[in-house]
Amino acid sequence: MKNRLKEARLEKGLTLKQASKHIGIRDSTLSQYETGKREPKLETWISLSDLFGVPVSYLQGFGVSREAVINDLVDKIITEHDYFHSPFHNLDFDLQKKLTRKDIEFLNGTFNLYLEPSNYVIDDLIANNERKALGYLVSKYIPLVNDYNFLSSVPDNVNEYFSALGNKLANDKPDPFDFEKELDSADQGVFNAVYNSMILDSDTQKRLSDLPNSKKRDVSQKVQDLFKLLTDDTSDKRILDIKRDVTDLLDVYGRGEYKLATDTSNDDPGTNNDHP
Repeated sequence: MKNRLKEARLEKGLTLKQASKHIGIRDSTLSQYETGKREPKLETWISLSDLFGVPVSYLQGFGVSREAVINDLVDKIITEHDYFHSPFHNLDFDLQKKLTRKDIEFLNGTFNLYLEPSNYVIDDLIANNERKALGYLVSKYIPLVNDYNFLSSVPDNVNEYFSALGNKLANDKPDPFDFEKELDSADQGVFNAVYNSMILDSDTQKRLSDLPNSKKRDVSQKVQDLFKLLTDDTSDKRILDIKRDVTDLLDVYGRGEYKLATDTSNDDPGTNNDHP
């Protein structure tokens, strides 16, 4: 069974040298792992799993690759978008709903297209068999292709494979009654933090407070995704600088030296707080 080390490394945007440095091995050793000439020890598999953010089983070649699933879903979008009994027939509609103007600009610039913002962008891509553009959108907007635990568990049998994809798509669909569900404390806390500290305009605050819980949960998840990027990414200098600044600030908090500039409740009027 062929492993997916090289695929996972390239998806992470790392060179052999960068990846091997992260886990403390020679780049020639990692190259041999990727080609199957050598087998990593269990602790090395775990280090690689942590680095690439995918399960060990996926790296070892179990299930199906992300690239293969993206290609198969593109096939289904092109061939079955009009088959109303197919579990894949709504994928084109799902992509069109999520499509943004920035997506269109990216597709035009990357794939040399001439798309105009409309309700028929996905239809145009299908009609012109623009597989790479569709693949990009699938990779961005269809959750199952980024669920590596699912990918590593997909069965080999063709019929069972497509059945598993269809079931996963159905299960990933948002609950139409999701707005009725209560927010858990974590999501509520993150949303409140965004609401109170980032939004200054009162009209915007009012609109946000009226959002259904499903939208508030979405805001919370996006903020948590951003936080995960800030804590996990060690290759971007800007992120490293932010992490250092946060660490310094937490150190100041820990020493009790931080005071809000507006916190003057204990000061006498007219007193200059810079001098005793």
